[in-house]
Amino acid sequence: MSQPQPQSPPPQSPPPSSEQPPPWVSTPSSQSQSQSQPKPHSSSSSSSSSPSSSTLENQILSAAQTIKPSDFLTFHQAPCARSGLLTGIGSGAALGVVRWLVGAPIPKAANWAVGAGVLGAIGQYEYCQFRRRQEKEKVKRVVEVYSKVQAEAKAKEAAAAVAEEKEAARKRAEAKAGGGILGRLKFW
Repeated sequence: MSQPQPQSPPPQSPPPSSEQPPPWVSTPSSQSQSQSQPKPHSSSSSSSSSPSSSTLENQILSAAQTIKPSDFLTFHQAPCARSGLLTGIGSGAALGVVRWLVGAPIPKAANWAVGAGVLGAIGQYEYCQFRRRQEKEKVKRVVEVYSKVQAEAKAKEAAAAVAEEKEAARKRAEAKAGGGILGRLKFW
């Protein structure tokens, strides 16, 4: 008697088109390859008008990598940070207490306090930076004026020195030429 042969699965039909599937479609055999290779970006009209998310992510990541743990211990030493923080704390606490006294629930008053604190801190910081920029401009103008005044003073000194030198040369020439009667007389 003959033994029945095991049946093999029916052959799979070829894909509907002879083209390769798009790169974002992964098959079990190509999953390990696609994980090591970067995925290409599609060229649609919407992605060309806005920056890609990977570029934005790279920028955020590179910015975050510039922050050192010691920065958290020394940020209060930055110019205007202290006055901004103190103003923010004061304005936040004041508005939070006022909202609570008026009758707002504590969580709502706390939200107002935090918001007012942040806005107060940002406002004071920016105002302080504005004043610093104005002060730098004033110092720059003072240095320019001072340099100009110094240059004019040096020019006057140089002109005076040249005039004195000419006068001394003229007197020496007169003395050499005889200087008239007084030049020929000797009193001793």
